[in-house]
Amino acid sequence: MAAENKTTSLLIVEEHDLIRQGLESVLKDEAEFDVVDSIADPERAADKISDLQPQIVVLGLDAREDGADFCSALSDSDPEVKILLLAPPGCERLVVDAFKKGASGCLLTDVMAEDLVQTIKMLAKGQMVVSQAMAGKGLVERRSKRRNIPNLSIRELEVIQLMADGLRNKEIAEELCLSEVTVKTHVSRILRKLGKTNRTAAVLHAHRQGWVTLRS
Repeated sequence: MAAENKTTSLLIVEEHDLIRQGLESVLKDEAEFDVVDSIADPERAADKISDLQPQIVVLGLDAREDGADFCSALSDSDPEVKILLLAPPGCERLVVDAFKKGASGCLLTDVMAEDLVQTIKMLAKGQMVVSQAMAGKGLVERRSKRRNIPNLSIRELEVIQLMADGLRNKEIAEELCLSEVTVKTHVSRILRKLGKTNRTAAVLHAHRQGWVTLRS
């Protein structure tokens, strides 16, 4: 029997037409994603979320005082939904408020399409992701109820998750289409950032923080 092809259902909430259409174009091209709807009005999205039942909401965070409240409304409508914020530079305080109100991840609006896709995949696995730019400006000090925000890049989070899956450097290189030398560099940086001397200690630390999942 063929393995079931599982997809991650996504809801796009973005007020600006051009950005919203760009997100649709990128995310609908991914076979692992199912874009259930694309909505301009966050309040309307909160009303429809129980019917649409997305696993992840990609939420454009505008530089307005009520931006974080939209995050709260979405979370209240479905406490299980994961919310990925797309925030413009300079909105660090609003992002912190949004994390307090249910956000699971944050990227800047100038994110590359590849990083956006990989971030969504990591959120679907239960990881929390925040851009290094945001972390470097104090967001890393914000603690969620269950997880600390990692001071690792998106690529480093990918690598440490594959380490947690039991892959060695050569296998990680093949999985991510990188050279083995590049993977070794990423692993070294991960160990240095986490203050660990070996892969096992780094993976266990990341698991305790809620950044990676371990095979059962």
